[in-house]
Amino acid sequence: MITAFLLIVCEPAAIAETGRSLSDVDGIVEVYSTTGSSDIIAVVRVADLEALATLVTEHVAALPGILSTDTHLAIRSYGRAETAAAFDIGVD
Repeated sequence: MITAFLLIVCEPAAIAETGRSLSDVDGIVEVYSTTGSSDIIAVVRVADLEALATLVTEHVAALPGILSTDTHLAIRSYGRAETAAAFDIGVD
């Protein structure tokens, strides 16, 4: 399973509608409007890099109102819940 964070810049008038549209995309598990250089941050969980590429290029970047995306892959989690879950399934 791949986790990625999409930092998205939108047309100002499209932020709310874009957030709602993103929440309906398969593979996007959380969507936040934010302050700073990105208008929206979406958390993605997909099976592999090919699925991530398809999601970003065909489903996200094609939405009306999106001006740019910046994708960041998660490489390690430091949360307690994720660590406990890994031990439960035998991951070292």
